[in-house]
Parts: sequence; C-alpha cells; structure tokens
Amino acid sequence: KVSKKIKDAVEFATSVKEIETLVKSVGEFAKGIGNKVTQNTGAIAADAGGNNNGQIVAGAYGLISNINTKVEVLGKKDGISSELRAQLDDVGKKGKAFLDKVKGDSDLCKKDVTDENAKKALDVNNATKDKGAKELGELNTAV
Repeated sequence: KVSKKIKDAVEFATSVKEIETLVKSVGEFAKGIGNKVTQNTGAIAADAGGNNNGQIVAGAYGLISNINTKVEVLGKKDGISSELRAQLDDVGKKGKAFLDKVKGDSDLCKKDVTDENAKKALDVNNATKDKGAKELGELNTAV
C-alpha cells in the first residue's frame, strides 16, 4: 500500500513537471515570430515577408488547450489535498483565460497574423500584452 502511494505521488509529480515544461515551451514558440529557418545552414533568421504567424498562434493555442485537459485530469485524482486542488483549478482558469482571449480576437484567428499581434499574444516579455501574453504570463506564474 505504501509503495502504491509512493508510485502515485511520483506519477503526479511527473505530470505536474510535464505541465510546467509545456507551459514554458510556449516561450519557444514566441521566438519563431517573424522568423524562418535558413535553408542549408538551419540558422533562425528574420523572414522578410513576415506576418505569417497564424500557425504559431494555433500551435500555442493547441498546446495550452492540451495543458488544460491535463490539469483537469490531475485535479480529479483521488487523494490530493484541497490546497493542491485549488492550485490546479487556478492553473486551469488561467489557461482558459488565455484560450478565451486568443479565440475571441479576430487579429489572431487567421493565417496572416502580424508579427506585432503574435508578440502581443505569445511573448510575455513584449511591452504590449493585450492579446493574450498577459494571461500567458499569469499562467506561467500559476504553474
């Protein structure tokens, strides 16, 4: 019985770490805004055409949606404290706030999302965060 509890605790901790890693990886998506991979060298360089960031936004949206599903499943596990359950609920709410912000913004729900708007949505270090980056930063903090 003790070994089962230890195994469950390790699995839970692993799931939490996975969620943390996934949330942090959205920052890597933000690095791709306005950039492309240079043929043959593989270097990341500015994309002269730019403003083709719909796929980056969609990828980040899908990732946060997946995270919310994982958080919901973790929150339903037996044996977790009410304090931990409240923290998981908070993470879920922060993830939902990001998803709602993105899906409600016509500037982000298209193929040709501008570099500027993509940064406002995904770059937590951007000066303007009114398209989701604020919510993403809050999600990072909650995790």
